[in-house]
Order: sequence, then C-alpha cells, then structure tokens
Amino acid sequence: MKICKLLIPLITLFSLSAYSQDGKQYFIDAYREQLAMIQGEKPIDFKRAVFLTENSYYKGKLNYQAYCTDISNIGTKLKLMIKLKGIEKYKTAGNWAAFAYMTDSSSVNNFKPYRYDFDDFMGDKDWTKQFITKLIKTHTGNCHSLPFLYKILCEQIGAKASLALGPNHVYIKHIDENGQWTNLELTSGSITRDQWIIKSMDIPIEAIKSGAYMAPLSEKECIAFTMFDLAETYNFQYGTDKFVLDIVNTAIRNFPTCIPLYCLKLDCCRELVESENKKPSPNKDYIAANVASYKETQAKVDGLGYKSETPESYKAFLQGMENEKKKRGLIKSN
Repeated sequence: MKICKLLIPLITLFSLSAYSQDGKQYFIDAYREQLAMIQGEKPIDFKRAVFLTENSYYKGKLNYQAYCTDISNIGTKLKLMIKLKGIEKYKTAGNWAAFAYMTDSSSVNNFKPYRYDFDDFMGDKDWTKQFITKLIKTHTGNCHSLPFLYKILCEQIGAKASLALGPNHVYIKHIDENGQWTNLELTSGSITRDQWIIKSMDIPIEAIKSGAYMAPLSEKECIAFTMFDLAETYNFQYGTDKFVLDIVNTAIRNFPTCIPLYCLKLDCCRELVESENKKPSPNKDYIAANVASYKETQAKVDGLGYKSETPESYKAFLQGMENEKKKRGLIKSN
C-alpha cells in the first residue's frame, strides 16, 4: 500500500510536465497545491484552495494578501456584530453573524447585502460570475460563490459550516444550538427545511441515500470540489484534454459521491473521443478506452441517483425561492 501511495504523486508529476505552457502552468501549480492538501502534505485551507482556481483563471494576477485582507476585514466586522449583540457564549454566534452580514441590509455591509446575480448565472459568458473575488467586490454572486464565501467567513472567525450539494446547486449546512443540522440558502438568504429542498429541487431519494445530495461535505471533499472548479475553469479557457481528466480522476478518488465530477468526466470522455475521431489516423485503442470509461462512469452516476436538470429548471427553482420569500414577507416586491 505504501508503494501505491508513493506512485500516485510521482505519476501525476511526470504527467503534468507535458502541460507546462503559457497560462496553463498556473493551473498545474494550483492542482499540485490542492493535491498536497488532500494528501496531507499541506494543511487543508479552503480559502486558499478557492483562491488558487480564481488566480489560475487570471494567470496569476490576483494578490493573495489583498484577498486575505478583504476576508480578514469582514471577519473583524463579524466579531464586532457578535459582541454588540452579546451572544459570544452561543456556539452558532459566528453562523448568525456571517448569515446576517451577507443577507441583511445594514451599516456593517454598507446597506448592500449579497444577492443572487440572475444575469448569466451559469457563467456561460462571464466565467468570473462564480468567483469569490468578484462577489466580495460587487456583492452579487451565484449558488457557488455565495455559500463558498459564507464558509470562508465562518472559518475566519472560528465558526463551523459545511457545504452540501443539490442538483446544480450548493448550499450550507451547520449544527444549530440543539445539535441538529440547519440548512442555509445564501442564494435567497433564507433558512430552509430538508423537505422543502427535496420537493423544490425534485431530488431523487436514491441520491440522498447514496450521499450524493444533501450530505455535509468533509473538509477533504471540499478541497476535491475546488478541484472540480479548477478542472471546469481550465476546460472553459483551454478546452478538454487529458489534464482535465487527470484532475477529475484525482478529485473522484477523494470525493466518490460527487455527481458534478462524474458529469464532467462524462463530458471529457466524450469530447476526447470526438477529438480523436477527427484525426487522419485515430487511435482505436485510445478511443475504446475512453468509451469504456464513459460507460463505467455513466453506470456510477446512475447508481448515485443522478437526475439531469436543465438551466431553465434551475432558474425556475431560484425564482421559486424568491417568490416564497415574498409570500412570507422576508423581502419586498419591486
């Protein structure tokens, strides 16, 4: 077993040398650092892992110290909120502060709460729509950046928060004062029940039983999920190649119930086959291997209870959350 553990990073490092060119090097370096976190060679640092992906997209132009300072400054505000409210003794004080800071309109956030950006919410035109660095500046984000920032802010002040997945969706789970899980929807700024999430997102019971959806992610799984972001961002900028597949396979080994990873792997296998078939002399063995991998991956994702969802249906889900808040008087109609 020790030999196998040593071989994996060695093989990975040798294979990465083929990709070292132009802006791709930033992705290689980011992958190596995220991998080191997962393998225990570096402390797990979700804030850092998220930054690595965004910095890769910008080809190393982001300033990590400035990023950390922005988060630290918000953390100082959260601690002050807790002190002024006199709730230091409560375990969930940090959760309350982060949630209130992001969802309420107050002087603490300059009367500008963090809102969902419905314009190009999938990032099809502007990939940075899902970035935390963009969210901090504009106070608008999506179901990716909003819960990511919440988790980072909680960790900044010593509170605990877990990411959880739904179909094309990320939200927050944390333990309440009674030791029970609470669901937070940062996209709508609301607290939601399990039953509502299941019904509104039409989540198959099989996907819940398998742990694919609605389960709190471990810290290692959170880093693996940042690898998913890294692979998707690379794919967005440079297209599909073996490097994307390498990242995905590594992430899957550490997060074997992650449906988004399997879906990305399916796309990779299909695109690699299509690309190979366009060559004058396609490598039949290479094609056969990717076809076999595609079938194996499809069987795995089906076994996890996967059910496809269109961007249109997801947008309807988001709008439903807004309508529900209006009914309950939590937000005002325009």
